[in-house]
Amino acid sequence: MAYRMTRLFSSLILSKRMQSTNRSLKAMSRRMGGKKAEVLYFHQPDDPYSHLTAQVLSELQARYDIDLKIMLVDPPLDDVAPERESLQEYGRRDAALIAPYHNLSFVDSGKQPSATSYQSARRALAASSNLSKAAVEIGEAFWADDTDALDRLAMVSEEKTEQVFRDGTKLRDSLSHYLGAMFYFEGEWYWGLDRLPYLETRLKETGLRLSGCRQITKFQDRPDFMSKPSNGKRLTVEFYPSARSPYTAISMAETMDLPNHYPINLVVRPVLPMVMRDLPVPKRKGLYIVRDTKREADRIGVPFGKIADPVGEPVRRCYSLFSWAQEQNKGGELLHAFTDLAWAHGVDTGSDDGMRQVCERAGLDWSGAQAVIDNQDWQVWAEENRLQMMQSDLWGVPSFRLLDETGKELYAGWGRDRIWLLVCEIQKALEA
Repeated sequence: MAYRMTRLFSSLILSKRMQSTNRSLKAMSRRMGGKKAEVLYFHQPDDPYSHLTAQVLSELQARYDIDLKIMLVDPPLDDVAPERESLQEYGRRDAALIAPYHNLSFVDSGKQPSATSYQSARRALAASSNLSKAAVEIGEAFWADDTDALDRLAMVSEEKTEQVFRDGTKLRDSLSHYLGAMFYFEGEWYWGLDRLPYLETRLKETGLRLSGCRQITKFQDRPDFMSKPSNGKRLTVEFYPSARSPYTAISMAETMDLPNHYPINLVVRPVLPMVMRDLPVPKRKGLYIVRDTKREADRIGVPFGKIADPVGEPVRRCYSLFSWAQEQNKGGELLHAFTDLAWAHGVDTGSDDGMRQVCERAGLDWSGAQAVIDNQDWQVWAEENRLQMMQSDLWGVPSFRLLDETGKELYAGWGRDRIWLLVCEIQKALEA
């Protein structure tokens, strides 16, 4: 019964009809009140993605009939940002890699700027009356750890600074979010450059794009598959999925298809879900993730939304079959079938009937599965996979590691949002 309630609830909150109704009501309320459309942006000075996003704020204000209100916020709390050091290391590296594709700039020095630079940047931002411009200038000095440049900027007291950041953080929390580089417009959230195209599309559909203006950002999708030979090279892609991850669910098909186009060995290395590793996933984070996954799934044409959350026993049962499936070269197919049935079709994958459907969809024999299901052997390799993933400053799923023929890491990235970059790095390595 519980899984049926989850499926009904998820179908309701993720429905396009409900989204359309909510948007119409918000727009109607704004027009009836005679108010200008307001977009909130939450800027976190020590967040690389905030620095990238700040570089497009002036253009956003110039191209849309909106009041862009910039709020300053503190870093997220530990319950929504576990593995903070890995997050910082990876965020800098990732921002530096994606910046050129957006014609923006970010230089990773290999370490976080000093505490002195951070405090000075906060005070300078709190003193600014034009944050859409100042956030870029201050960000450049901060990420260069240029304390002299920061000291030349106008600043306010520590007390005033704390109040400004406290107010911004409180507003973000009251609207049920937790990250920096977030846009909020009439009930919906958009994260940084990766989700800004959704916001721009919505502003256009609401009639708020100014005449003659074009969209600033676009989705970074996988480039065309290369047609030239690879000079005999063969690479390895390690894929770290979780059977309980919505983002994994919508990444499976695209990832499993990569060996059909490139000379790569795809090695599937499942890890336990964060919540099953004693890492918290608060309700507001979980709700944002499934809503964000739904709009991505709709855009790329992957089914998602009728959910029977497989946390706990369903995941354990699936992992208990993984090695057996791998012996038949169907480990990836098992996980693909499992995530699809759990996240797109609302199947109770913890039941025998649900697991039978998983096996049949993956091309595996259910009677053979019954002989090995519910073993505990998987716990050893799941932990080994997690430790290997963490060595590359990866903590979430799905994650990817690209290795050359000697096992040297060429690229490591997190999320379906970076499959396009993984493909670019594959092509670069094959053409070298």
